[in-house]
Amino acid sequence: MDHELLALGLLKLQKMHGYQLSDVVDKRLSHLTDLKKATLYNILARAEAQGFVTKTVSRAGNRPERFIFQLTPHGQARFQELLRANLQRAHAAYFADDIGLLFLSELPAAQARALLAEKRASVARTIAELERAVARHEPNTPAYYTLRHHLLHLRTERAWLAELMRSLKQRSVRQDILACLDAADANAAASQKNRKPSPKT
Repeated sequence: MDHELLALGLLKLQKMHGYQLSDVVDKRLSHLTDLKKATLYNILARAEAQGFVTKTVSRAGNRPERFIFQLTPHGQARFQELLRANLQRAHAAYFADDIGLLFLSELPAAQARALLAEKRASVARTIAELERAVARHEPNTPAYYTLRHHLLHLRTERAWLAELMRSLKQRSVRQDILACLDAADANAAASQKNRKPSPKT
């Protein structure tokens, strides 16, 4: 839905041919989406079939034909529906990093710290890039808000990585992930068993 919102939203601002739309997403909005060209073209094909966009042929000189996509009134209504849902909905955040953290027990603490230090250095470089990007945009603009959103998340990520590395310096990981889950289930079962029933009134 969010990829569809992005495609329809950009077409609401300006009619574009597919390559132009893909170029905006890939080169100018890559900080906020992982939308790939193939997925974008699938979205456009589906949107056309549903009556959200129209497609017209354009040719300049000897260049190959290009299809220009334009939002229909039906598509504008769909965009407004998706926009309102996106802004009011709390979004679950899944971090690819967390999959690696599940298996910290499989590395010596010193090695894990070294790898995390590389990650933290990479995060720091990205923060510096985003700080420069934020400075190029006027406050209270869409680009400013989205870049600031990413910048604040990454600053928190950098602080969290520093905390994790300090923790691994003091002690090694104690359990593997399956042992963690089993222990949590056992604790929950024990807590449930020891919970006294409420007195009847």
